[in-house]
Amino acid sequence: MTRRLPLSTLAALVQESIEQVFGDETFWVIAEITDVKRYEQKRWCFLKFLEKQREQVLTEMQGVFWAQAYQQIQQFERRTGQRFQNGLEISCRVAVRFHPRYGLKLEVLEIDSSYTLGQLEMQRQQTLDQLLRQYPSQISLEDGEYHTPNKRLQWPPVLQRIALVAAPGSDGERDFLQELAQNQYGYAFHITRFSTSVQGQYAVDEICERLDEIRNMAPAFDVVALVRGGGSQTDFAPFDHFEVARRIALFPIPVFTGIGHDRNTSIADLMGWQYKTPTKVAAAIADTALRFESNLLQLQQQLSGQVQQRLLKHRQQLQRWQHQLGSAVPGRVQHQRQQLVFAQLQVQQHSRRRLAHWQQQLRQQQAQVQHHSRQRLLHTNQQLQQLQRLLKELSPDRILQRGFAVLVQNGRIVADIETLQPQLPLQARLKNHLIETHIQTVRPYESGDDI
Repeated sequence: MTRRLPLSTLAALVQESIEQVFGDETFWVIAEITDVKRYEQKRWCFLKFLEKQREQVLTEMQGVFWAQAYQQIQQFERRTGQRFQNGLEISCRVAVRFHPRYGLKLEVLEIDSSYTLGQLEMQRQQTLDQLLRQYPSQISLEDGEYHTPNKRLQWPPVLQRIALVAAPGSDGERDFLQELAQNQYGYAFHITRFSTSVQGQYAVDEICERLDEIRNMAPAFDVVALVRGGGSQTDFAPFDHFEVARRIALFPIPVFTGIGHDRNTSIADLMGWQYKTPTKVAAAIADTALRFESNLLQLQQQLSGQVQQRLLKHRQQLQRWQHQLGSAVPGRVQHQRQQLVFAQLQVQQHSRRRLAHWQQQLRQQQAQVQHHSRQRLLHTNQQLQQLQRLLKELSPDRILQRGFAVLVQNGRIVADIETLQPQLPLQARLKNHLIETHIQTVRPYESGDDI
């Protein structure tokens, strides 16, 4: 028969049984932690231990840090540089405890910080080995330094067009922009922001998307600045991810990384150009402009010096030539003056001969023109006389004297039968008479009719 017991009595029996089985024995366990809830004032921390196989949870147990072990969390954070939070896999020493009020829990007595550091480093090393294995002809490790296509790129002489990848409004973005804006040289830069998360579950995908966007418009930029502020070691996990590191290693323009503080080095830093912090990235970009300006000034000085040397050399050469000319010119001038007088005489003689020749030709041509003009004038007068005789013979009076008549109607000579108006009178003008008549009939003239 089942006994009816108060819950507290049953809890006491369970507590007694567990103490008999486990007593003061402790165990080292490895598990992932989640549901971490810290109570700083009481120095308590409640959490849950999980063991998974892929994404399936195999075991789940409640855990607790009481006040006497709470400093283990603080020591863990100091040693590892990361916050004690959900998602960590830790190794810790626990005791099995049952409390009538709080139930069965694993009381954490100690944390092995070296285990967590080893896990992170092992994951980093696996990622680095994967990069070397998949890209053997592009990524290599020589003398402890990683060599990538990005680190072999030649920088433009001035890094002025900047693609900034950072969390919007973050300390890293603010420090970078402030350092560039207040650079002591007064240089101006063109910055395009590509905002992204830099920690959390979406950070890797967003960082990769921003890098892909920049790659598609790579000719528009001189450099990529990938920056974030400080944080714990786990906060930098996205920058140890294979896909982020791969993109940086193969990126077609230089990638400057300023991720965290001086003590942090991520795989992204190893694949690109590491400058530790956002401020140092900005300072390095400003320094490139300073070096370019310094080189220009140095070239200007060198050019000015060379020009001065060339001018001095040519001035000395001119002085030598001037001295040589001073001694050679008088004799040369006298010789040229004699040559000029001789040439002047020749020109005068030649000119007189040419003038006499052209005068003779001109007289001959003048005589020919006069002869031809007289002939032409005589011929023209004969033609005019012939035309006068012809016009005289063709005059109306001559025509009328030969027996012809001129028909006139309405004051006009009738030249075309179509212009005749039968109802009007018609005049026939003869040599000495004028005949007025009317039209009786009009018929065609036959060539066989007698006149």
